[in-house]
Amino acid sequence: MLAIASAWAMYNAFVPIKLKDLAIPTAVVGIIMGIDNLCGFTIQPLFGVLSDSVRTRLGRRIPFALFAIPPAAVCLMLVAAAPNAATTIAAVVVYAVLMSSCRAPIVALMPDVTPSSQRSRANGVINLMGSIGNVIALGGGSLLYKRFGMSVTFAAGAFIMVAAVVALSLLVREPERFRTRPGQRAQLPFVSWRALREATAPKLDLDGESRRSFLLMMLVLLLYTMGSSSIETYFTLYATHDLGMKPAEASAGLVWFAISGIMFAIPAGHLGARIGRRATMSAGLALAIVSLAPMPWVGRASLLPYLAFAFGILWMMVLVNALPWIVELGGVERTGTMTAYYYLATSGGAAISPALFGLIEQASGSYRWMFLYAIVGFAMALALMPFIRRGEAARCR
Repeated sequence: MLAIASAWAMYNAFVPIKLKDLAIPTAVVGIIMGIDNLCGFTIQPLFGVLSDSVRTRLGRRIPFALFAIPPAAVCLMLVAAAPNAATTIAAVVVYAVLMSSCRAPIVALMPDVTPSSQRSRANGVINLMGSIGNVIALGGGSLLYKRFGMSVTFAAGAFIMVAAVVALSLLVREPERFRTRPGQRAQLPFVSWRALREATAPKLDLDGESRRSFLLMMLVLLLYTMGSSSIETYFTLYATHDLGMKPAEASAGLVWFAISGIMFAIPAGHLGARIGRRATMSAGLALAIVSLAPMPWVGRASLLPYLAFAFGILWMMVLVNALPWIVELGGVERTGTMTAYYYLATSGGAAISPALFGLIEQASGSYRWMFLYAIVGFAMALALMPFIRRGEAARCR
């Protein structure tokens, strides 16, 4: 996850610069940079579901990383080296598709190798590594970019990606029931049209209460992601437009969000294992509502680092426990499918919300209302929590 997070952080930070250098209109840049969101709720869930049925000598998840990450690393370097817009855009599209095809299987690997009672703690470690990857990419990547340019920066990112997938294949051993024996034929996806059709709309063997909880979980994931996406997307614009800060000062405030994420990722997992995933997520959402509520009226530049730090802590309480929460419903055989549904809900919220709040901003002329917009999403998600009866680890039920 460190490699994936650092690669995406570099991608999001520097690819728009390359596209603008090629004189591509801003609206088109926005469309191109939105390709990964499109892949997030199409390709990403599909490959998560397909990975459940794969059996190879290496297991059912790792082959997706071996297939996708090395060519994605080549595409990342090609983005920097491409001499024209057409080649750059083609490399961006292929990169987004390849990275989306392996992300859900890689994330689903954690529940495969981790007991239910330890998954919140394990997801805390994963989020810790993702936060460290962001810091490495934004800090080290910025230094490399200033000194050597984009080509060297993306080459460093590609090296990290390839090194990580090699380490994954050498150090992580999938459970024996998901690996084929010597001489046994591998089971691969796309063996028939029927298999593909079933993968795009997988049937879940859930009882009535579990199905009800699953549908409510999907709605909770969608709602809280819509709330958080507005802040993630428009935070720097709020700081520069409404508070008059310089862009560098505004982006520096986000560093405190990353720092608190690093500090609290593992404690958030321990808290979820101790008092329950739903309770921890509910507390995080409730405290986020309280901390954001005054911001439209009392927001000042001096408060933003404190807000970013506090929000990072509260957000880890939600984010770290969300994936183990929904994966619990699928059992060991369906961790990829439930991971796919997780990304379907969260990617859908991330794709919808920026445009929706953009309309609100155009009507109001201010970005400060993003805090109330986020509160509405958080409050609606929080209101659904008491009706969800499934998703806890065995000893927390």
